[in-house]
Amino acid sequence: MKAKEIILLILIIAAGVTFYHAHTGRIYVDIIDHIFFDNEKFVYEEFQEFEPPFPPQLQVINAHGDIEIQGTDEGRITVSLEKTIWRRNEEHAKEIADKLKMTIDNDGRQLTISTTQGEFRRRNFRTNFRISLPLGMDIEVNNSYGTVKAAKVGNTNITNRHGKIIASDISGELLIENSYKDIEVDNVQSDCQIEGKHADVFVNGVKGKTQIIHQYGKVHLENISQDVNIEGSHSGVYGKNLMGSVEVTTSYKKIALFDVGPTKIRARHSPVEVEGAREYVDIEDNYSKVKVDNLQGDLIVDGKNLGVYGKSIIGQKIYITSSYQNVELFEFSGKTIIFLEHGEIVLDPSPLTHPIEVKGKYAGIKFYWPLREKYPFEARAKNGDIKWRLPDEMSIQEENHMSTVKAFLEEKEKPSIFLSTSYSTIRIEE
Repeated sequence: MKAKEIILLILIIAAGVTFYHAHTGRIYVDIIDHIFFDNEKFVYEEFQEFEPPFPPQLQVINAHGDIEIQGTDEGRITVSLEKTIWRRNEEHAKEIADKLKMTIDNDGRQLTISTTQGEFRRRNFRTNFRISLPLGMDIEVNNSYGTVKAAKVGNTNITNRHGKIIASDISGELLIENSYKDIEVDNVQSDCQIEGKHADVFVNGVKGKTQIIHQYGKVHLENISQDVNIEGSHSGVYGKNLMGSVEVTTSYKKIALFDVGPTKIRARHSPVEVEGAREYVDIEDNYSKVKVDNLQGDLIVDGKNLGVYGKSIIGQKIYITSSYQNVELFEFSGKTIIFLEHGEIVLDPSPLTHPIEVKGKYAGIKFYWPLREKYPFEARAKNGDIKWRLPDEMSIQEENHMSTVKAFLEEKEKPSIFLSTSYSTIRIEE
């Protein structure tokens, strides 16, 4: 291959990669004059002010620029438009600035602020809005390729493709949609709904319900007063002090929840950690590990190739099924049912309040007897062994490759313990 052919091939590949990332939004390519020519930057400002009465909602439509909206104690609306223009000289820049104007429309329902930038075939400019308005006024924003900030406003609806969003002190509902840039939310007095992808989401202090639809990034939530619903894909999730119910769906990224209400998790290949939950924790996952600590409620874990570790679990029901990894429970109480294939089971329960039933296949079982109390006990090992390490007497029977150990059968009023496995060993320890 000749040198020119190699160079041409490299250029084609580079162009293809650039086009792909521009198409997917990972980079923004604006083919304008100042990329290729030595243009200068010129800045112009335009200002308008509106006295009441005006509609209850403000709408801002923009692209390729920043928007900042601030609620104030003043009763009027002020709008500043900054026009940044790249041209070879001031004469050409001034010509564009004179044509690039703020537009205002008042239909009685809302006041709409925009620009004439849609009239330009090639832009070579950015338009930045800075707006102040009465406290708690409703807003709707449609922007792209810039940052949107909103503070001390009412019901808020922001769409910002390829742009960061910062919203704080929202006295009404908050709706946000964006991509490829982060979202930051603080202090929302009503419901919060967010849709974002390829970016991180940070939310703190929501008084209403919170719903997040997300892909590829991190979701960080703190201090949410009502229910939380996260529908994610390749989304890492961190939550702390979530007072209502919590539902999380995601894959391949870690879920970590602390001090939460009743929790339901549906995951694939996601490590899960839950500490300080109430009422129940219900988890479906695979090919990863689950850790649950300090649960005041029921635990349900349904997995495949899933390791399970639990400590300080006080509830009415514990149900675990898994395979090919270990199940370990410490300081737990409640009716306990465990199914495991090809792993190890370690159980160290609190004094029993409900029966314990464990069924394993190719799974070793180590059971630590609770505080020398006596409970009806039976263990069965097919093609395996049973090690009884307690000083109390027991009965043992071996027949057809099945070993059976029984003890304390006279304690009929107490919760029972039943352990069974195959091709492995059951150990009863003090």
